[in-house]
Amino acid sequence: MDDVYIGKGKLAGKGVFAARDFEVGEVVKYYDLIPLSEGDFVALPKSEHMFVHSFWGKMYLFPEPSRYTNHSPNPNTRSDLERMCDIAVKPIKKGEMITINATNEIKNELKTFIEVYEEGKTINNFDWLKGGYRNAVVSYKADDIKKRIDLKRVNGNWKILNEVLGQ
Repeated sequence: MDDVYIGKGKLAGKGVFAARDFEVGEVVKYYDLIPLSEGDFVALPKSEHMFVHSFWGKMYLFPEPSRYTNHSPNPNTRSDLERMCDIAVKPIKKGEMITINATNEIKNELKTFIEVYEEGKTINNFDWLKGGYRNAVVSYKADDIKKRIDLKRVNGNWKILNEVLGQ
C-alpha cells in the first residue's frame, strides 16, 4: 500500500489517493481479494456487504484500500480483472484521488457471471439493459442463440430469475 493511501472521500467517508505519480498503463493497486462462500457473506456485518463483488460467479470481499476507490464517470483507472488490479488510464499526480467507473464494475460482474453460466459457449453482443447493484436485465448471444436474462443479487451473488430465448 506504499503507492496509495486512504484519505477522506465519498465512499463510507473514505477515498484512495496516489502516494506518488503514476503514468498511463501503470498498475496503481492490486485488489488482494478475499474469496467468500455464501456462508461467509451471510456472516459479514451488513456494513461490509457494499464491499463484496462477484466475478465469474465467485464472491470476493474487497479489503482496504481497494474498497474505498470512489466512482467517477471520468475515472483515472480501469479494472483489469485478469490481473485483479486497477490500471491508470491517464496520468495521476501524487495526492490525486484514485477513481473507477462503478457502472463498468457492475457490467463486469454481470458479464463474467454470464461467461460462467454459458461455459464453453461464445458470448457476443452482451448488453446490460437495465438495473443496478441488486437487480439487472442483460441480453446477449451464446453460440448465436439470442437470450435475455433477469438477475437478482441474492446473498452477495447473482442468481437467474428468468431466461427468455430469442429476445
